[in-house]
Amino acid sequence: MTIGIAAFGAEAGRAVWSAWAEAERFGKGDLHGFAVFYALAPDGEPLGLECQRGGLGTIRAQWSTRPDLAWMMASPLAAVITSGPDRPEPLSQFLLASRKGLVTGHRLPNRAGVSGLPVNVEALALIEAGIDPATAVQRVMDANPRVDAGLIAVTAGDIALADSERVRERDDRGEALILAPDRRYGLALLHNSIEPVKGLAEAAARQGAAVLAGHES
Repeated sequence: MTIGIAAFGAEAGRAVWSAWAEAERFGKGDLHGFAVFYALAPDGEPLGLECQRGGLGTIRAQWSTRPDLAWMMASPLAAVITSGPDRPEPLSQFLLASRKGLVTGHRLPNRAGVSGLPVNVEALALIEAGIDPATAVQRVMDANPRVDAGLIAVTAGDIALADSERVRERDDRGEALILAPDRRYGLALLHNSIEPVKGLAEAAARQGAAVLAGHES
């Protein structure tokens, strides 16, 4: 998987879409294909949108007339994972969601770790047990240094990312993490296999964070 983005804060859904749109505009490579997007509904349940081809354009076309899109954009917790077209079903295996938080990432976040469980499943289980995102993703990556995956975990008030040792050896990876000084919002992004390697993560993250920052009092 090429890119994962997650955010928390006012209009996190819109912030994720804004960062995603910037990545598709700015980036060259395995984009505009499959995508899975999740946001928390007003009742606290996660709702997902997905497609196999077309990326953000397809998601927008399919869902722009739905009344629930407005609250998905306003959701305080959201994430996406996207790459090239036609990935194995179910697409939900690549981005996990619960009332407690979301886990996205890049490369193969659904790859089984030493425990036999997918590493994203392990990270979400830690989140659901009350572990903070930074500890959750780092604990899973430390236990699985050779897994081909990077993870982003986000909760209502925190966000973190971590790549495995194996992924950190790549020369085509990028990352960005933005946290407001008062921790009222945050956004994280991981990517690989798209160009430009330098600057893409930061540019896309800034675009998304601008949406979040616009809702500061």
